[in-house]
Amino acid sequence: MKNYGTLIKKIRMEKGLSQKDIYEGIMTRQTYYLIESNVSMPSFDKFLLILEKLFLSIDEFLSLLNPTIFPNEKLLYQELAELTFNKDKNGLYLFIKNALRLYKETENKKYWHLQLIAESMFRIHFEEPCLSETKSLEELMLPIKKYLIGIETWHVYELKLLNNSLYCFTLDEAISLVTLIGSKIETLTYTAEFQDVKLRIYLNLSFLCLKHQNYSAALHFSALAKESAQINYRLFERIVSELNYEIARSSIEKHDCLSPKANQLIQLLQSLDFIETVKEYQEILEENHLY
Repeated sequence: MKNYGTLIKKIRMEKGLSQKDIYEGIMTRQTYYLIESNVSMPSFDKFLLILEKLFLSIDEFLSLLNPTIFPNEKLLYQELAELTFNKDKNGLYLFIKNALRLYKETENKKYWHLQLIAESMFRIHFEEPCLSETKSLEELMLPIKKYLIGIETWHVYELKLLNNSLYCFTLDEAISLVTLIGSKIETLTYTAEFQDVKLRIYLNLSFLCLKHQNYSAALHFSALAKESAQINYRLFERIVSELNYEIARSSIEKHDCLSPKANQLIQLLQSLDFIETVKEYQEILEENHLY
């Protein structure tokens, strides 16, 4: 990595930190000076301690060091979500080509996964293929499905991959993959990032089940989302999980109108200015003849 030391120095100075603020308790002043001068590389454990004192993650550092080779993965998926939401056909096409370029240049499979998800989104929203013209949606998603099933233990990347690709699978496939969470997770169960992604998976899957009118599954996964949102004190997620649960319950019990609680939750979303979310739920309610 070229100019790693220059970047460390730049970030340190931008944060108003002295060299001593960084090297104290980690290494000598001279050793740290050589790192900032790009003369020597720190060992991995020392590098992590330096980033800790700079309040920086490895992903952030690599993205700042070379955004072309190490683009921020979170920002890439945010860009994909925006392009998909806006139905930007040309933008999505260019995004797919860029993901393919990144994969060819780095041989990092996370960019291949990103390309497959983006291509699947393109096919879903525009009902036509993009780069992989001969592949069906199922064929596009098969490598990701095999990857997730084949990995013995899931870490945060696998959870995020599942969440980002959930809408590209058939409902049965999505349910089957999400039910693997209990057996694939070990040490990450109690980390904040794990809990956040798990909550989003349960929320997204419960909404997907509602769209496909699988009310028993929607009830089950919205209940899991409710539990997780309650533990993590997440307002929006708690409202949506409660709403999914109420819609699923009303549909199972064959009510022809929403419960007062569900109406209150929709009004709460409106008051919080989640207009697009409310529109999505209005479509769900019309499809389920709940008024």
